[in-house]
Amino acid sequence: MLIHDPRRGQNSIISGIYAPAQAKEKDLFWEHLIQLNLVFDVPWCLMGDFNELASPNEKKGDKLFP
Repeated sequence: MLIHDPRRGQNSIISGIYAPAQAKEKDLFWEHLIQLNLVFDVPWCLMGDFNELASPNEKKGDKLFP
């Protein structure tokens, strides 16, 4: 979503994220975000579910946290 702040005369972008949970798809996802960041020349806010773990205690079930 493009947001315009008329007081500052500045545009910003807000993007909702739902990242892939599968490890093999994550690299492509992050590379895509990096490439998009090169296109945008305005502040960019990303929010949502990045499907990333900050620490091993967040992991439940399946394989061990790398």
